[in-house]
Amino acid sequence: MPVLEMRASSAIERVAYNARKRELSIWFTGRRRYIYADVPAEVYRELCEARSAGQFLNSAVKGRYDCRCDPPRRRYLD
Repeated sequence: MPVLEMRASSAIERVAYNARKRELSIWFTGRRRYIYADVPAEVYRELCEARSAGQFLNSAVKGRYDCRCDPPRRRYLD
């Protein structure tokens, strides 16, 4: 899949999609990368074309696809 340009976003620095693995990677501004698993290519295209990438992410991606943080978040014991 070709690399698509995303509209400017105040929260999202950049996105990438691995079609072979069906993984959507999202780098948040000033934060780490989140990788969403088993995401269809259509969702990546729609994210790149969305008026608001953040709103699209919240409504169509978060909570619908398994997600991991890279590097993993540290867990501190209380």
